[in-house]
Amino acid sequence: MNTSAPPHTPSPAPDARPAAWLDARPDTACHGGELAFDFPGLRIGVAEYPLGPTGATVFHFPQRAKAAVDVRGGLPGTYNVDVLRLGYDYPLLDAIGISGGSWYGLQAAGGIAQALKEDGLRSGSFAELANVAGAIIYDFGDRRLNEIHPDAALGAAALRAAREGFFPLGAHGAGRMAVQGHYYGLPVHSGQGGAIRQIGAVKIAAFVVANPVGLICGRDGRVVADPSSLPPGLTHIQQLLSALPIDRNAFGMAEASAWSGHARPNPVNPANTTISVVVTNARLPWSDLQRLALQVHGSMGRAIQPFATAWDGDVLFAVSTDEVPLGSLHAIELGTLASEVMWDALLTAHTPRAVRAPRLLPPAALAGLQAGFGFDRHSSLAVHVAGEQLTLEVTGDRPVYGLAKGSRVDARLLPDGRFVCSGPGAGALRDGGFCGDDGQVDAMVVNLGVWQQFGRRLPD
Repeated sequence: MNTSAPPHTPSPAPDARPAAWLDARPDTACHGGELAFDFPGLRIGVAEYPLGPTGATVFHFPQRAKAAVDVRGGLPGTYNVDVLRLGYDYPLLDAIGISGGSWYGLQAAGGIAQALKEDGLRSGSFAELANVAGAIIYDFGDRRLNEIHPDAALGAAALRAAREGFFPLGAHGAGRMAVQGHYYGLPVHSGQGGAIRQIGAVKIAAFVVANPVGLICGRDGRVVADPSSLPPGLTHIQQLLSALPIDRNAFGMAEASAWSGHARPNPVNPANTTISVVVTNARLPWSDLQRLALQVHGSMGRAIQPFATAWDGDVLFAVSTDEVPLGSLHAIELGTLASEVMWDALLTAHTPRAVRAPRLLPPAALAGLQAGFGFDRHSSLAVHVAGEQLTLEVTGDRPVYGLAKGSRVDARLLPDGRFVCSGPGAGALRDGGFCGDDGQVDAMVVNLGVWQQFGRRLPD
């Protein structure tokens, strides 16, 4: 279900023309791969603000569930997790909300609770209060050029879209703008992943929003990322680790220049976080559920290297729907199996996502264009078109993909309306184009693809 509530977006200038194709409503659809599974008592939904892009993912337990939590890393951002630490040995959790937007995105969890009450699923009665826990990832910085973030309306939309047997993989929900690899100076996009396993009647499901400072690797040690994003010949985590120490910036992240023959922009604002959820239907005392959280969370250091650093705020929720006996399984064995399922989930976080390509205006519509475009009230570009040549200048008071105010980037306009940036000064600014209704230039898009960014035209 989509809600008509607008996202928390900066307002454009009053006389700026809005572009009709810039949809500001929450998007609750899946645009790529998904995990289909059978787990009664667990409903999952996602909602995104495409203009961020940023999003939220909700795990709803209609009959409530027992839960524990483990928090690691130096920069956690959580909502209502203290009650999960108190050892209550009965189901009290209604939902978990994970979102982007850093600490601002914690509003989404409150929106989930509000929707549970508004929809009549919970109330103001003490025994029926909506109990929602939440956590956030950092998805600002140079990865996007605006500060749109998940809010209460987006959390509510994700809850109302939730259904059983469904989990979108890759750049969806809270993982819409997830990134890994800043520690190595090799930031590459990731997303959210999921996996499930059943042993007899016992089910173990693992879900993760993978946004770590480190890199994700497979069981063979190979980095789970496009090889073209890595230094030549260094595709194994041990190869990268063996090259340490190398030059680092003030954040402790590797300088891109440290990798010979691999030109990448230096990462800025490297704050990251991996949020994960383990759900089982096995009947467990709270003490075993807490140990499950600790065991699985600790095991993730095999798949993410490094893990739980000062720049991460990793949180793992362990949940039991308390439906079936553990049987012949020991709690330690359950934790061992769940650790493997979580590794499987991490390996699916890179599932490709389909994206609607914007319709670019042809070069003829851009002749002599001189205009400014605002991505939010702090980030903007001035564009000058002369024939096939473009100049883009950073005019806002915040950097654009690491380019400071006053920086200029040259680009060439192609027959299809796309421009391609060139020169060492381009940094992470790759390509883009211009869009609008009725041939009028209303907006520009930069870095075309899954993580494209839109800027509205500013008044002359």
